[in-house]
Amino acid sequence: MTLTKHTKAILAALGVYFIWGFTFLASSVAQRSASPMVLLMYRFDIASILLLLPVLVGRKSIRLKGKKLLPLLMMGVCEPVIYFIGEQYGIKYTNSSFAGICISVIPLVTMFMAAIFLKEKPQPIQWLFSIVSIGGVIAISIFTSEAGGSITAKGVLWLVLAIVTAAAYVILNRVSSSGSFTVFERTVIIQIEGAVFFTVSALFENINDLRSLIVPCTQPSFFVAVLYLALFASVIGYTLQNYALDNAPVANITTLNALVTVISVIAGVVILHEPFSIKAAVAMVVVLAGIWGVQRFTPEQLKKT
Repeated sequence: MTLTKHTKAILAALGVYFIWGFTFLASSVAQRSASPMVLLMYRFDIASILLLLPVLVGRKSIRLKGKKLLPLLMMGVCEPVIYFIGEQYGIKYTNSSFAGICISVIPLVTMFMAAIFLKEKPQPIQWLFSIVSIGGVIAISIFTSEAGGSITAKGVLWLVLAIVTAAAYVILNRVSSSGSFTVFERTVIIQIEGAVFFTVSALFENINDLRSLIVPCTQPSFFVAVLYLALFASVIGYTLQNYALDNAPVANITTLNALVTVISVIAGVVILHEPFSIKAAVAMVVVLAGIWGVQRFTPEQLKKT
């Protein structure tokens, strides 16, 4: 059976959000040996090198001449640069549970912006199921996280910045796609932007102790974690996401982001033996029900029924 582009896009999105579900675990392990900036430096440096290797040997090409670069460059500024800063400082100045709840609304904000800028208007029932899915994510965040720390206005503003830039990234991704940038070109450029920014930031952060940039590499756990983040989360993950966004409505792709929370919790329970509850399991079912509803009630599916 030949798969349609839409089906391939959904499968690609499932793949990327499954991969990203393990990034919290990998980041947690890596940050035992390095600061977030140093971790991000290694992640995007290695990802950029891996992506540029096929270009250097002539297997891939990057053609930017004559194309509108601004949307593509702004896409990389939104994510990974500003998004990761907003997320990291948002967690720092609030707490993980509150940050998880805030980040969970990204699909809704993205759908709203897509309706305005891309004229992709989800069906009312898709909005409803998206809210159901987000409600499940919020419940999971409450049931599985220890609050810890206080919620400050500064932290909330950082998280709002992360939400808006994550949504803007999707919109700019579509604009860059229509500007004839390939999936590979988009993936390479945003990884290079991340590499440049976070390398400079890590150097400034450790200007008086450059040894802090090297020491983490002596820890096998750090190397394995950062390799996962670079190869799977960045190279493969962003490639799959860019492909998915090219071939399916924004609502169908972004709603699947809720799977990241589900996979993250399961990974924590299975690998780190973190506590789990029936309430969290029920919340996961709610998330999956919401995702199913968004995928089931696309305009095309409604026409068939």
